[in-house]
Amino acid sequence: MVTEHFDEEDFVKRYVERGPSRFVPGFESLHRMADLLLAETVPDNGSVLIIGAGGGHELTRLATGHKGWRFCAVDPSEEMLKAARYRMADQGDNERVDWIQGVVDDAPDGPFDAATCLLTLHFVPDDGAKLETLRSIRSRLTPGAPFVLADLCMDQTADDFDVALGRYARFAGASGADPDDVRQAESHIREGHLNMATPERNAALFAEAGFSRIGLFYAGFSWRGWSMHA
Repeated sequence: MVTEHFDEEDFVKRYVERGPSRFVPGFESLHRMADLLLAETVPDNGSVLIIGAGGGHELTRLATGHKGWRFCAVDPSEEMLKAARYRMADQGDNERVDWIQGVVDDAPDGPFDAATCLLTLHFVPDDGAKLETLRSIRSRLTPGAPFVLADLCMDQTADDFDVALGRYARFAGASGADPDDVRQAESHIREGHLNMATPERNAALFAEAGFSRIGLFYAGFSWRGWSMHA
């Protein structure tokens, strides 16, 4: 039996060059703002739970700027976690990360001093699973700890759905995304393979999960980012 070789360096390069930075307006600024929001209250020796850590974008940024923080990185994808491990090892920060292949319920109970969930919640069905995911994150945080979340929010029943989807695709194309990647992503959304919620629905879920001081800090076409506290 031949085992397929996983070329970490090539995978990371392709993900960084063709990944979310081409599809998410202000991608780097979104991460910079998330960093600033967490740093307002997380202590120098704080611990951060990162849900959807695959690829390592937020991990590498937070680890670079905060040398005393420790991280618990959670993602269901083995390959994406490998990419994150590769990037963290490249900057010498792997020893500060606990790696969990799975979902938030597989993470330690904590408590953690902060959490992030960037570009991830729209993969979770709104059949009770979104709410339980949010509750599970909150239960792992110290009282008052910050939580930063960014999500793709489109209403497929809305009259302007085609307009929103068109903007999403045109932005990616104008940002240099591979045309095949754009077509695939657009088809994926149109066919309902993502579990997107409206901004209003997300805000209601945050409150129901027990978060407070919920505020919108980022918006880019159909992408939204919120900060809140446990």
